[in-house]
Amino acid sequence: MAILLTASTFVACEKEKKQTVNNIIVPPREEKVPDTLIHQMNEIDHTDEVKWVGSTYRVRVHRFTSDSLSVATDGNGKRYYNNLIRVHITRADGSVFFDKEFSKKMFEGFVDEKYLKENLILGMVYNGNDNDHLYFLGSVGCPDILTEEYVPFNVAINRNGEVRVEKANLEAVENDSTLVDNEGV
Repeated sequence: MAILLTASTFVACEKEKKQTVNNIIVPPREEKVPDTLIHQMNEIDHTDEVKWVGSTYRVRVHRFTSDSLSVATDGNGKRYYNNLIRVHITRADGSVFFDKEFSKKMFEGFVDEKYLKENLILGMVYNGNDNDHLYFLGSVGCPDILTEEYVPFNVAINRNGEVRVEKANLEAVENDSTLVDNEGV
């Protein structure tokens, strides 16, 4: 009886030991769970009082997410709602001079189709004026805050409310000390 009890104790210990050894040798398999969320960037709303052509103008730039636009998927498979940028400019008497929503489509001719599909319009900020134009700096790029990938654009609005867009020279943007340092560009 003593031999049987010792043998069963030995077998029970051996079984437990094998399970522990197996767990150490073969770790549990990790399953990657796909990201099913559709992410969005923070809303930004900024207003500037601007002296231009002898009067004061109020320039409001508002970035917001639009779920009515297509969803962008970045190179890592992460999905984002697209943004819209609304530029609303009023005269000193409160009348509207300019009111337009910009999407990343306005930059179609400046970046390739794949880049535009995988990225968002990130922002736009007021960047000065001259006698004929109000200037803005805008950008299209990766919405991931850990990435600094973007393409900058100069946007000019003339006295008639017409818009001109051109790709910004990145070196000139980095060296120009008059640019506004603001989130959302």
